[in-house]
Amino acid sequence: MSASSTPGHAALAYLEQDIRTADPIALVARVFEVAVVHVARARTALASRQMAAKGLSVQRVVRCLPLLQASLDTERGGEVASNMDRLYAYLLRRLSEGHRRNDDAAFAEVATHLAELGSAWREAASRGRATAASPEVTATR
Repeated sequence: MSASSTPGHAALAYLEQDIRTADPIALVARVFEVAVVHVARARTALASRQMAAKGLSVQRVVRCLPLLQASLDTERGGEVASNMDRLYAYLLRRLSEGHRRNDDAAFAEVATHLAELGSAWREAASRGRATAASPEVTATR
């Protein structure tokens, strides 16, 4: 079996296609979902003293925050985008502090912010899907 015909390769190809065709707002919402899941896993691992698992989960959240920063449109977003950039940098610092100090309160703070922001992005994504499916919108295109 060649590398390109392995089941893992097929799944990766499907995922790449899904990402290429996805709505950008839905992608941002998905990054928040992933980050929230991994902060929760880090907290669980910390509580059960599974430090390697905690580190892996923190590392996954750390990968999400720069993606969120990169998604900001500072030209059109102006002050809001700048504020979001600072918030993401702050969350990254708090996450690092929580990891370094084994501080669940820092993880909880990060989790709260990510969950609230993620909820707003999911709502925006669902509104976008509803607007796209609206007969009035499609009729004017």
